[in-house]
Amino acid sequence: MSDLLIRNMPDALKADLAKKAEQNGRSLSEEAKARLRKSLLEDANAETRPRQNAYDAIRSIFIEADALMSDEEHAEFMRAIEDGRRDTGRPVPEFE
Repeated sequence: MSDLLIRNMPDALKADLAKKAEQNGRSLSEEAKARLRKSLLEDANAETRPRQNAYDAIRSIFIEADALMSDEEHAEFMRAIEDGRRDTGRPVPEFE
């Protein structure tokens, strides 16, 4: 195994890491390794996941939560959005 030295780490970052290490019952080094490992795994998973636009990402959340709207609910929701777009908001006060 090898060592890693991190220079010029902000005190607040080190304190946050130490707090998390204590909460998780780990040493500072073990906490840092666990967080680095998790970050690298998330990066690897992100590279293999297909990229989604915002609509598809939000829709997948609703699918996972089993909270999709019926066609009628969706139409009503879209009407409400369009009505909101037409609303010009409060009138601009007149200045004398």
